[in-house]
Amino acid sequence: MTTPIELLANVAAKLKQEGKTPSLALFRSRLAGQIPPPQLFSAYQQWKANPSFGDAKAELNTESEASKQDNELQATLMRIETKLDLLLSKLDK
Repeated sequence: MTTPIELLANVAAKLKQEGKTPSLALFRSRLAGQIPPPQLFSAYQQWKANPSFGDAKAELNTESEASKQDNELQATLMRIETKLDLLLSKLDK
C-alpha cells in the first residue's frame, strides 16, 4: 500500500518531469479523491520539510515502472519477431 507521502513524491516527480513546480494546489488537483484533505495537507507539510526524501522514493518507483515497461516492450517485441519468422517461413514455401 502506498502512503500519502509516497503518493506526493510520485506526483512531485511527475510534475517536475512536466516542468512544473509542485504546489499544494497541483497536489490537490492530481490527488483528488485519493487522499482526504487533512492527510494531504499533512503529507504536503512532511514533503515540503524534506523533499529530497520523497524525491528519492519517487525516483525508485519511476525506475521500477520504467523497468517494468521495458520488460513488457521486450516481451511484445519477442512475440512480434516470432510471428514475423512464422510468416516469412510460410512465404518461403
